[in-house]
Amino acid sequence: MKKKLALLLAALFTLLALAPGCQTENEESAPSPSQTAQEETSQEGEEQDAVTLCIEQAFKQDASDVISFLLAQGGTTQYQLEILPTEEARRETELTRLRTEIMAGEGPDAFVLSTYMPGVLDPLETLFPNVEKSMASHLFLDLEDMVQESELIDLESCNQAVMDAGVNEDGRFVLPLLYHFSGVVLDCSFLQNPDFTFSSLDELLQSGEDALLDVFSRSGYTIFPNALGQMADYQGMNLLFTQEELLQTAQQADALYAVLTDGGLTTGAQNLGYPGRVTLGTLRMAEYADTPYAFFPIPDREGNVTPGVTLWAAVNRNAAHPQEAFTFLEQLFRTEFFNQEGIKVGERWYGNLLTYGSCLGFPVKDESYFQSIEEDVNPQTMASLRAAVARIHSAKIYSDLDKAVYDMYDAWKYGPPEDSLEERVERTYSALEMTLAE
Repeated sequence: MKKKLALLLAALFTLLALAPGCQTENEESAPSPSQTAQEETSQEGEEQDAVTLCIEQAFKQDASDVISFLLAQGGTTQYQLEILPTEEARRETELTRLRTEIMAGEGPDAFVLSTYMPGVLDPLETLFPNVEKSMASHLFLDLEDMVQESELIDLESCNQAVMDAGVNEDGRFVLPLLYHFSGVVLDCSFLQNPDFTFSSLDELLQSGEDALLDVFSRSGYTIFPNALGQMADYQGMNLLFTQEELLQTAQQADALYAVLTDGGLTTGAQNLGYPGRVTLGTLRMAEYADTPYAFFPIPDREGNVTPGVTLWAAVNRNAAHPQEAFTFLEQLFRTEFFNQEGIKVGERWYGNLLTYGSCLGFPVKDESYFQSIEEDVNPQTMASLRAAVARIHSAKIYSDLDKAVYDMYDAWKYGPPEDSLEERVERTYSALEMTLAE
């Protein structure tokens, strides 16, 4: 367990140093984007017979390990990896090529991709800027029947609310793998009321919990965009929040920020982990600590918690090898891989070092993961985390809409004072409507 802790803490610090998209590896230089984007990880054979997987650079080692595992079990399917570059210009070229192929009815057989994570350094452009909108456009294959028959995915052992982010009224098109939510994690000794929770930002502002206000005031910008909850109805193509609600949320964030700018609260309290983001890395930092910690997720408009999916998988609607592609994807749901226990085949272990691209979100099989580590975590800390997760009623896949809302507030707080908050909100809301309609 200590070895696992060291590995995941190393992954956490890597994330803090790198751009989102969860990249953790430097790419090797190569003559052309198409050459660098493709790598054969299989037995020898004709390229056209290979199952093509489009993945992020950071997921390369994990994908290779899973493919090796399938081969060790007697599989004969060949897999070819198309790895998205992390260098901006080359990535843009590769994304353009892939989008052209997909719209022409071609493209990779499957995708395992990370999403934009609001507030985590400089984002890279994603292949699908709005995954849920792409679902509504039927760019992915309906996997409902395959999922129902899969013993590896086993929906009953997954967080249903998070898994439903990949479902719409037409079917199940996306398989969420990891998720996280906005909030802070605080040493319980700083709380005046150890049982305090809040279901709205107004409750937090009026709570009198100085330590909590102190910590939130230093990461108040992270309430966007999860305080808005679900962003859009992608069947009806309309936003699920009003311009007034967007303005109100921004004003509440301003009120939190004012706690800091008005002199601040010198409580000495510190958020555990990455500012304003509750991830697997956060829990790992609480592991082996005698001190109990409390989890305070940002509530959405209904007082629930709306996490964002940070890593997802799907099969191309036009896949030449849909079943073989799904066989790879369902391996990622093995409990032994999520929990880094691994599976031994012959003399070698597989999946015991899988980091899922170091995206550090909680696995969708979250309860199984919690059970695997709870003996090393303070019981009060685990109870608080489970209570936070129990408040999840729905989830979303981070998109260009989330980015636009985050960027609006970031520019308002840290950019030049060009216009009023009301004007920025009005302009942003109109832009969101146009983006959704495109």
